[in-house]
Amino acid sequence: MNIEICQTDRFIPELIALISQLDAYQEALYPDESNHAESIENLAQATTFIYIAKREESIVGCAMLTLPETAYPEVKRVFVNPEYRGHGIASLLMTAILEKANSLKLANIYLETGSYQPEAIRLYKRFGFELIPQFGHYQYDPLSIYMMKSLTANQSANGETYR
Repeated sequence: MNIEICQTDRFIPELIALISQLDAYQEALYPDESNHAESIENLAQATTFIYIAKREESIVGCAMLTLPETAYPEVKRVFVNPEYRGHGIASLLMTAILEKANSLKLANIYLETGSYQPEAIRLYKRFGFELIPQFGHYQYDPLSIYMMKSLTANQSANGETYR
């Protein structure tokens, strides 16, 4: 399967449709109070790096890296259309996210996922993310899993980090 990972700066209709599919999937898994999905409007207003996975001309996956005003750069909206899972697309998207984080010289990146998504948790652990307590604006939620990856290569010689 030929998959191309591209960066875009726009929430085009096909991407919005894929995000809506993700929202529906999460709404079926979690009660409203445990659904912490960031709205497209908020993502569009933040500094957000958007990556899409394309097969031919169709968008089959997405992932985002947000740089909020706080000290918590966060991986958001990692999703692959169920018809295309099992082909390493999520790994390609995560690789693109980590390359971007490294190019920005970020010290750490964070994410929140749900406890009913073991495949996602395994993916993130494979990429070196570790479990942490809630961070940033998140309140404790027993159905949430909070993770962080240290990007130690982005520390200066005197131990300072860039973000």
